[in-house]
Amino acid sequence: MPIQIRRFRHDGRFDSPIHAHERGQLFALDRGLALIRSGVGDWIMPAGRLCWMPAGVPHGVLTLGPVAGTSLYLDAADLPPQPAVLRAPPLALPLLDRIAEIDDPGRRERLLAVLLDELRAAPEEPLRLPTPRDPRLRRMAAALAADPADPRRLDDWAGLLNIPKRTLVRRFKAETGLSFVQWRHHARLIRAAALLGGGALVTEAALAVGYDSVSAFITRFRAGFGVTPGRFGTDRAEPQIRRAATPDRPDAAMFCRLNRPGRH
Repeated sequence: MPIQIRRFRHDGRFDSPIHAHERGQLFALDRGLALIRSGVGDWIMPAGRLCWMPAGVPHGVLTLGPVAGTSLYLDAADLPPQPAVLRAPPLALPLLDRIAEIDDPGRRERLLAVLLDELRAAPEEPLRLPTPRDPRLRRMAAALAADPADPRRLDDWAGLLNIPKRTLVRRFKAETGLSFVQWRHHARLIRAAALLGGGALVTEAALAVGYDSVSAFITRFRAGFGVTPGRFGTDRAEPQIRRAATPDRPDAAMFCRLNRPGRH
């Protein structure tokens, strides 16, 4: 079946219901920032990366402000069976643009073969917040994702959830691949990235996720994402213009909500 191509643009907030595609979806943002939700975790999607969503995987997308990009729908059994946000190799984004521009099916297929070859070697970006399966651990994860500055420690959560601390530690690590401390640290960075994408200043984002030191936040953010907070989420062509954060703009906090099952 030929690949399907769609250019998309949303000038404001867009929140899709949970759905799944019959074919795999490969997409990139030329500008803006999105949050991708699925049953196995949440991803933040800046411009200049590639997102791979396998066929049949329920997911939803929440955009933070204006976005524009390109989607390809294709059959690619040799790509990962799980969703991923990938670091785009140098050739990948120009190839994606070129595939969307030309009308010749034969040329499209040849360029797609090169693009897929590039993607097979592309590393996954550290932009995923995995979701535990245990309902009690999901409650804890949802609360921490909603408020990463929450100071409660493992002893507090073990008592609240009525789980022995050792069991909580072992099960959380087994279900997410991260320790509690690692997961909370990652939740803080991802929430901060969402706030920055929504227009918050670096200092505002640092304080909102529980950092007392802005310099420590910048250091951790750069170690986690490979870029400073001020540069995160910039467009492929030019820096994104930041809008002032206001209390009536809650979009950046919505990535933590529990996913609803379903398709459309």
